[in-house]
Formats: sequence, C-alpha cells, structure tokens
Amino acid sequence: MILDEFLRAAKAKGASDEFLVAMLKEQGWQVSDVYQALGRYYVEVTGVPIPEVRGRLESAREAFFHLLAFSTLATWVFATGNLWFELINGWVPDATDSRYYSQWTWSQVAWQMAALMVAFPAFLWATRAILRDQAANQASASSPIRRWLTNIALLLTALVFIGDLVTFVATFLQGGLTLRFAAKSLVVVVLAGAVFLYYNRGLARSAVAPQQWHRGFAVTALAFIVLTLSLGFMQTGTPAAQRKISEDRRRVQDLYHLAATLNNTRSGSDLPAALEGALKRTDPFTNSPYEYHRLGESRFELCANFSAESRPLPPSAQDQWRHPKGRHCFQVQVQLPLQYPLH
Repeated sequence: MILDEFLRAAKAKGASDEFLVAMLKEQGWQVSDVYQALGRYYVEVTGVPIPEVRGRLESAREAFFHLLAFSTLATWVFATGNLWFELINGWVPDATDSRYYSQWTWSQVAWQMAALMVAFPAFLWATRAILRDQAANQASASSPIRRWLTNIALLLTALVFIGDLVTFVATFLQGGLTLRFAAKSLVVVVLAGAVFLYYNRGLARSAVAPQQWHRGFAVTALAFIVLTLSLGFMQTGTPAAQRKISEDRRRVQDLYHLAATLNNTRSGSDLPAALEGALKRTDPFTNSPYEYHRLGESRFELCANFSAESRPLPPSAQDQWRHPKGRHCFQVQVQLPLQYPLH
C-alpha cells in the first residue's frame, strides 16, 4: 500500500509518529487508517503481533471461572469441616450435649458427603480452566478480577482464623475446653490454613504459580477427601443400608402412632382383642399386617419385622423404640406417656 510504503520511508528518515499522524491528517487521511498503518509497520519491524485487548466476553469468562472456583472451594471445605464435626460428635461423647444423634444427624452426614463429591470435581475443573488461561495469556495472572477475588478469599480465611481463635479462648474461659472442642478447632485450623496457604502461595502471586504447587494441593486435598468420605461411609453405610434404615423408621413411626391412638382413646378394660377398621394397619413395604396382642387389661404389644438393627445411641440416651433386625415386639403400658422415637 502507498501509505505503508510512505510510512516505512519516513520512519527510516527519523520522522516521529506524532509528526506523521498530524501531517497525514492534514492531507485528508483518516487517523484510524494512519494508526493501522503504523501498527503494521511496528509488527513488521519487531516481528511481534500487536497484543489484543481482553474484551468484555473474556473478562466475564474469567470472572465466571474464578467465582466458580471460589464458591466450589468454599462448598467442599465447609462440607469437609461439617462432616468431621459430626464424626467427632460421634467419636467423642459429651455429657453436656443434650442432642440425640438420630437419623436427622446422619442424613446431614449424607448431605455433606454429597456436597464433597460434587463440589470438589467442579473446583478442579474450574481451577484447571484458570491455569490453562493463564498459561496462554500471562497478563491474566495479574488481572484486577483475579486480584480482587483472591484477596477476598484471603480475607475470609483470615476471618475464619480469627473467629476460631476467639471461640477457642472464650470456650476456655467458660470452662468448656474439652477434647471434642479441641478436635473441632484443629479441623478448622487445618482447613482454613490449607486454603490460606493455597491462595497466598499459589493464586495470589502476580506471576503464574508453578504447576507442581497446584497439583500438590489437588493431590493432598483429594487424599484428605477420600479419607473423609471413607469415614463418612463407615458411619452412614451404603445406600442399600440407608434404604433399610428408612423403611424401619417408617415402621417405627406407624407403630408409635398406632400405640398413641390405643393409649389415648381407651382405658385398660377397653383394649380391643384385635385390630379392626381404622386401627388395622399394614407394613407399607411388605403389605403384612402389624401384629397386635393384648397382654392384659393394662398392657398390649405391637410387633413388626425390621430390616436392620437400630443405630447406636449415646449411653445417656434412652429409646423405647429401639429394635434388632427381624421380628420384634414393643410392649406398651396403657395411659403412660409414650416416648417419641429418636431414630
């Protein structure tokens, strides 16, 4: 092009870019055309293409992956901590804790395990996308979006550290420093410390962190998660075992409501010889009728076939609806309060 040849000859004579733009503008050339020609000249001289500005689409994509990595990291870290908390509650009983570790507690363990199995692979995928983008574009390692999100992560982790320390000291002053509490505090310190170290030494640097650092964090986190999930499965059992427990829970609920009906609406002498009408109920899974036996004027028993043994409870917890696997009967004294099933 004539413009390119002119600029090449003028630059060879030492003409400045400002002089050439002003002169060509006076001659009627569009400023954008002049700058494009200058760009082609410098690409030819340097042999390096002009870097492209990251558009809104690239910035939105970068923000998406960073937010996804941060949110999934928080999800699986908190799930890991909550799961260890429940495990510690079961391993280290505390007489001052009035909670019963019923099916609700174990269902929470299952939810935390599910969060681990979903959030951790999503975190690895998002982090891999971030590192791949940084390898292709070194400038993204120091982008404002990345700096803001990583520093927010560091701030939140530091706040968790401070909150754990304050809680530890306050609990100590109140005389509540027990083995259970110390173990939970250790879990918080380990998880928060790992996150802080990862962001501080890995993602928080202006340059791209070594791949070995990210790979080492991923392998260590995976090993810890596998250990956590293994311990969780030891407590919850397989999905098939959980199904049996759910079926037994329904049977216990049926027997409890049936016993409450007989207990509240009849005196001892009014107990029926057999269940009839609305009182006659069947096992919803086997369609076998629940057994009823009148033991006297003031006592009766209800029987059912259970698929599994009741879960263990703390020594201080009493549950009159506990049962072994197989056929089992519960005796009820008329007009005495019934305990609601704990499992």
